[in-house]
Amino acid sequence: MSIKLRCSDYGYECNLTLDEELTVGLIEKLRDHFEEEHGLDYTIEAVTQMITNRGHSLESIKK
Repeated sequence: MSIKLRCSDYGYECNLTLDEELTVGLIEKLRDHFEEEHGLDYTIEAVTQMITNRGHSLESIKK
């Protein structure tokens, strides 16, 4: 199942949209974007929590 993660959904004025299956790799891409483009060094766990806070379950994340 595909998911759209928009940087703007997490409070940033940014046009980044990632549209693919929810995997650890996708979470890492979003984390890397936060660091490279916004200077924010979030852990994978913190980004995962941000995603689950928007209504996605931990069980939906494919390994």
